[in-house]
Amino acid sequence: MVRKQDQIHGCLLGAAAGDALGFCVEELTLDDIREKYGPNGIQGYDTINGFATISSHTQLCMFTANGLLFGATRGAIRGVMAPYVKYLEAAYRDWCKTQHYGVPKGREKSFSWLSSVDAMRSRRCPEPAVLYALERPQAGTMEEPINHSRGPNGLARCVPIGLFFHPSETPLPEISLLGAESAALTYGDPLGFLPAAYLTNLLSRILYGEPDSFRSILHKTRENMIRQFSSRFSQIRAIETLLDWAEHTAEAPTSPAEALSRQRPTDAASILAGACYLCLKFPGDYDRGIVAAVNHSGLSSALGAVTGALLGAQVGTEGIPDFYLEPLELRNLIEELANDLFQGCPMSRNARLFDDPVSYTHLRPHETRSHLGRSSLG
Repeated sequence: MVRKQDQIHGCLLGAAAGDALGFCVEELTLDDIREKYGPNGIQGYDTINGFATISSHTQLCMFTANGLLFGATRGAIRGVMAPYVKYLEAAYRDWCKTQHYGVPKGREKSFSWLSSVDAMRSRRCPEPAVLYALERPQAGTMEEPINHSRGPNGLARCVPIGLFFHPSETPLPEISLLGAESAALTYGDPLGFLPAAYLTNLLSRILYGEPDSFRSILHKTRENMIRQFSSRFSQIRAIETLLDWAEHTAEAPTSPAEALSRQRPTDAASILAGACYLCLKFPGDYDRGIVAAVNHSGLSSALGAVTGALLGAQVGTEGIPDFYLEPLELRNLIEELANDLFQGCPMSRNARLFDDPVSYTHLRPHETRSHLGRSSLG
């Protein structure tokens, strides 16, 4: 159990650290990076006031954890709840409110206690498509897409879903489906939401499956995704082609900087493939993996976050060098959420929002009626 807890911490902290490292070079080409940092590219943070700054990827990842835990709290206290995706939608809308200047702190109606954290109210390059989608009255679904976007922001933010639910209690297809549903709230193209199903499946297998190589875990996930989604979405073939590239290129002598700059990871599917490629290229090596994840001409913070999550889940905090963790912005808050996700307990910060004095400290997600088809928040 201690090992699982460390893996959950490693996954969330690893994602945030990869995000923060990539955020230093966001929107720079590989040539720009090398001109600024030397021929080997960026090797460590550019800190601001001693802190490594996170981007909107980590902000939304933390709001996902908040939404999952809030939903579990709601179910524990009331005995009935909406589908989890409804709580995720509410959490993301709370985040969206924090991204608009001119709204006094504490004046918005929200349930996410994260909304009061100053670093969460700072704009960290939010993706416009996400903001536009969350400002609309109705969020997107897989059946009724909200746009044609396939951006990467739905990928990193789904990470807590793969950590929170145990496959012995919640079937793995349901976990994968929730990953896709969470991304579909703001991304309408199947290439924007299906990669989130892959990522949640991978993380769940890494944490709760039998110990195995990443290559073997990836093969099992690919088989699961084809079986679960191929009859509905032909775009699965495009994702599979990218993952073929990841597996083949990891065996080639091509440098990661060259391989990634050619592939240019800029959307959810190519970010997923790039992260899998780096996990295969540098198995169990967090440092080399995320340095490679940010030194290219694609979206460095997104690839850094997803690669950091996958490698961090494999190696735990013990496998992440201290120089990535010590200056990390909001480290204590990330660790608090990691503890709550591990314990499966609704957050005490939310207790004041409810009237029923129910003890829920050790309630696991499967002990709530999590999939009742209520159309509004329970």
